[in-house]
Amino acid sequence: MSIRRSFVMFSALATLVVTSGCHSKAPVVVAPPRPLSDSAAAAVRWIDLRAVAVTVRDSTQLIIDRAPFVAFVGNARVLGVSELTEGTHQFGALMLSMLQTLSSEGFRGLAVQAPMAEAMELDRYVRTGVGNPRQWLRSLGSPHWNTQELLNMVEWIRNYDRDHTGAEQIGFYGFELPNAGHAVSVVTTLPDSIAGSSLNAWLKHEIQCVPTGESAAWGRDGPASDSTFWNRCRGETAAVVDSLGALRARLGSRPSAQASVAFAEQMARLTQHDADVGLRRLPRHQTVADHIMWVVSSLGPDAKLLVWGRDVESGRLTGEGGVVQSAVPLASTLGDRYRNLAFTAGQGVVRAQPINVGQREPGGETNMRLRAARPESYEDVLNHTTMDNFLLDLRTIGSEPGSGWLKGPHQARLVSGIYSESALGIFETTLQFPTYYDGLLFSKNATPATPLRR
Repeated sequence: MSIRRSFVMFSALATLVVTSGCHSKAPVVVAPPRPLSDSAAAAVRWIDLRAVAVTVRDSTQLIIDRAPFVAFVGNARVLGVSELTEGTHQFGALMLSMLQTLSSEGFRGLAVQAPMAEAMELDRYVRTGVGNPRQWLRSLGSPHWNTQELLNMVEWIRNYDRDHTGAEQIGFYGFELPNAGHAVSVVTTLPDSIAGSSLNAWLKHEIQCVPTGESAAWGRDGPASDSTFWNRCRGETAAVVDSLGALRARLGSRPSAQASVAFAEQMARLTQHDADVGLRRLPRHQTVADHIMWVVSSLGPDAKLLVWGRDVESGRLTGEGGVVQSAVPLASTLGDRYRNLAFTAGQGVVRAQPINVGQREPGGETNMRLRAARPESYEDVLNHTTMDNFLLDLRTIGSEPGSGWLKGPHQARLVSGIYSESALGIFETTLQFPTYYDGLLFSKNATPATPLRR
């Protein structure tokens, strides 16, 4: 129970006593906040001296101070951000503020943890204005993406791209590839008036290897389960890409038809990438890392990418049961050109799917109040800081007096799409700084993300 709520209850009780003149009750005793350990208190003082306050404008916009943020990002080619506390308005607003700042620093894409083919429809929208962004946000498969906060991000990119062309535009991407079904559909539904019936028939035949291969169980399901099949599929998808490129070149006098073929060619390149990854039979963390590197490479040799990772996806850590996050191979590939941030909230309300312990499936999303942070957890200590919203560079932790407590390991809240107010330990994870994250974004008071209405 909060101090404010306790005070209101005490006032109401006092009023009843005065008006009734009888049945007096003992006053409500409000327990003082639990004191921090000496090392945690020293960490709070260290944070208060070094954190960079995030400005709140018009109660909804969060503005990150440009100079320290750009200095933190440095020469990173990929900036990954983990949304440890999901379902908040604050995180979407912070991501928009970061992209606005990084747009002048060579960042040319935003990648979210959503299906790659469907996200390409949103990329098409921000670059050309073709399509309905609300429809494609719904198609990303999770209510987590169907929010006003993400739509604000999409519309900002669209407005930016109106004033820029070619490699100067910012793209919108996904980095999960559950299947390439939508990409195959785009490639195989070009009208005959553009591609011709013979080419269309050939495209459908050649690219069929992708859904066939995706439906196979490796080593157990016929020819699609071996590398010989996937090697052949790599050649077939490459031929599809080349044929669509040649068709696009022939349609130079028909700009509308040329644009349709260019989009189909982009989808064909995704199927080619899918064949490459399928052939290698990589574990999930390496596959996702390859998707992210494929996206950033497609932006050009000097372009940079902002990555919106859910829960701990962007953290350099291995979780319980040996689950490795995609940031581990990313950091191995990019070295100091990979940098990351964790976002968490101290208290307030989030939008999540409620679930009870033992319940198999969560219900629909609703607004849920965060349970009070565990004593001496990261959120508990961060709640004692003087700033409500801030950015903190964690890279000097351990080398400066007073920062030692922050190294951890300590518990941190982990709200990833589902939540229960009655089961604290399930929605926590163990973190270490700066081993797992280079920096931290913190909002003391969370408000829920706003779901889009049809």
